[in-house]
Amino acid sequence: MGEPSAHPVLSVIIAHHKGRRFIDACLHSIRASVFSLPFEVIVVTSAEGPDRDFWEEGLDLHKLTGPPGPAGKRNLGVQYAKGNIIVFLDDDTEVSPYTLYEFYHGFQALPAAGMLFARIYNAERRQELDDCGSWLTWTGFLYARASRLHLPLEELMRPTRCLASKSAGCTIRREVFYHAGGFDPDYFILGEETDLAWRVWLRGYEVWYWPPAVLWHWFNTGAKPVTDYYTLGRIHTRGCHNYLRLLTTNLGLVSLLRTLPWHLLGWAVAALGFLARGQPQRAQAIGQGFVDYLRTLPATLTKRRRVQTMRRRSDKELFTHARLRVPWSYYLKRMTQYWFNPLHG
Repeated sequence: MGEPSAHPVLSVIIAHHKGRRFIDACLHSIRASVFSLPFEVIVVTSAEGPDRDFWEEGLDLHKLTGPPGPAGKRNLGVQYAKGNIIVFLDDDTEVSPYTLYEFYHGFQALPAAGMLFARIYNAERRQELDDCGSWLTWTGFLYARASRLHLPLEELMRPTRCLASKSAGCTIRREVFYHAGGFDPDYFILGEETDLAWRVWLRGYEVWYWPPAVLWHWFNTGAKPVTDYYTLGRIHTRGCHNYLRLLTTNLGLVSLLRTLPWHLLGWAVAALGFLARGQPQRAQAIGQGFVDYLRTLPATLTKRRRVQTMRRRSDKELFTHARLRVPWSYYLKRMTQYWFNPLHG
């Protein structure tokens, strides 16, 4: 897998969940890459037995023994990586033949960039955007540009500074990964890439949406049943908990005091909406997320002190590139989607 070399320039790390349904296609797409420089592929899994029966020659496979979230898997993969550029892929993605080359070229074109995110499409509805950059809003919730139904091609294809996007397809310089502290495994899943990208910004580097790198993601498709992949705990409990700790850890004090009340109001409205729709279990899951946030607040404040101490960029400077003003109609649309088709936290 990749051109054999003791010194690869690029390390691809795949966080594997279970089974072969998705990862076989992922590995096949990587094998088809048009990239002449040496690279390696590292798969980190928590699966056992037949669920991890996808090994092939040249593949570096490692077993995660701790909590089986993607954040921990990616951190473990970096420990074994030899390349100075780290590419993170989820096992349910397929890359274009040029994605690895474009990720590598992106860092040559953007010397100030520490982290790049790909242009991601839905793997079932191939022309439908899955993600193409996210920005912070004054409510503390993220604006996901892929939610726009009609995004001008010029805007879609323009490299742009952003706060983050999806870690299903992203790349980071190895030294930046360590400077920023890596993924926080306490997030387990949902928001862990935004937390890392935010800390990359605070360390003085830039984060970019890099559209030349393209991949397809099986998120929100018929191949991933809602009951198996989008549970109440993941969507509502972790969504609420991780969002709150994300803001508490990374915002400056003044920004946090301005943002947190509006953010809490947003979760309260979401919970009331579920109650009004006769779905108390979803409202309860959001409430559990808030309880979990309070329970882990001392640990979060400890992380906050560490992050704020190492920051090299003010919120004012960060918001110039990583925060957007969006119309009220966006919040109404997103809340309606959350009530009727909740796949994200």
